[in-house]
Amino acid sequence: MNKDSNSNFYTKRTQRLLFSGYPLEVSKVECRPDDIQSVHRHDEIEFLYHIKGEACITCRQKKIPIREGDILFINQLAEHSIASVGSRTAESHSIRIHPTFILGYDQSDFLLNKYLTPVTSNSTFACLHIPSSHHLYQPFSQLLKQLIQLNSGQSCGYELLSKACILQLWKLVYEQLPDSAAASARAALHNTGQDAHRVKQAVLYIQEHFMEPLTLDKIADSILVSKSECCRCFKRAIGLTPIEYLMKYRIMESAVRMKQKESESISEIAGTVGFNNTSYYSKVFKKMMGCTPSEYRQSLLSPSARPQ
Repeated sequence: MNKDSNSNFYTKRTQRLLFSGYPLEVSKVECRPDDIQSVHRHDEIEFLYHIKGEACITCRQKKIPIREGDILFINQLAEHSIASVGSRTAESHSIRIHPTFILGYDQSDFLLNKYLTPVTSNSTFACLHIPSSHHLYQPFSQLLKQLIQLNSGQSCGYELLSKACILQLWKLVYEQLPDSAAASARAALHNTGQDAHRVKQAVLYIQEHFMEPLTLDKIADSILVSKSECCRCFKRAIGLTPIEYLMKYRIMESAVRMKQKESESISEIAGTVGFNNTSYYSKVFKKMMGCTPSEYRQSLLSPSARPQ
């Protein structure tokens, strides 16, 4: 996988997680001895719970040997790669969480500025290695095991219980932030709070006018900033551009309308949510939802027909 396709893969994965409404993903990651290392980064924070073999994680050029039972926290946008050590396949549980799921951009600016931004915006805090000898190993291990179990069984309310685990994990991570790094991060909090306020106002504007032919100019004008600054605010606050958020909101609204307005055609629904071209609407819908509008509507009528 070349660098461009690698980046595109992680960008699409981030979009899929955000559009799902539950931006948390648990999976197993295998690394065979003959695998080629792929240096990558992503918008999600990641916890690796190593369960088999030995591996070496390279994070921002720092090499970290990983053994069975070890835990590794990888910060947002930190470049990293993994390689097995020896002749055995290395295997880890990977828990990826988009930062918006920890507190959410629509939550208290005070909480965001105090607990989230000092970690995710700090380039010196790229990763945290937690071997079994670490004094916080047990609480980290217990919470990660609980997260894995919850998202494997997916019993009633597993999302709520997962969120509770994540908040406890984040407190543990936050407590490991070096004092000097925390002080440096606090110096930038004014701008972060301003981003959150601007994005809140722009989101309200989008939600009120999404049925109209909105442009980036109009969204930027609604919060009295330039187009480029508007894009930067959105990217820093929620990981999407204003137009990406607009498209997501329109598609989500159209999905709700399909449930509520069975008599309306897909072209009528497309027009109602702001698309003047049905084929373009279908293309965007499939990209975000993983199926066409017709397939989605059919899945509402017959759950067994839902695309896999």
